Amino acid sequence: RDAKKDAYWAHHDLFLLAYALWPTGFFRLSLPDEEDMEWFESNYPGWDAHYGKILREWKALGCEDPASGFVPIQWLIQNGHQVYADRVSQVPFCPTLAKCSGSLRVHEFNGHKHSFSDDW
Repeated sequence: RDAKKDAYWAHHDLFLLAYALWPTGFFRLSLPDEEDMEWFESNYPGWDAHYGKILREWKALGCEDPASGFVPIQWLIQNGHQVYADRVSQVPFCPTLAKCSGSLRVHEFNGHKHSFSDDW
């Protein structure tokens, strides 16, 4: 029942987290420009109020220039958005920002905590 919602929003959730993590990895992503953002909003109503708002703030804080020292993942954590790695898919997941249907589940096994983005 959640597949339709996930198909609509999950890839946007993942892009936001991938962009937040790019300074810690071996890849570089670019932010969407205003034309791209208009396209997203016209094709995914509600996109701009959620994702566009965050991406514009990151851009204003200098995230596109590595010399600025701005690291988006730090912004997420400082603003109360903890990022977890889903133990099954191995992709990042942020329950406080996700528009997809997943929700955080943490299970302890042999003294180690494991995070999951859904019950399954």
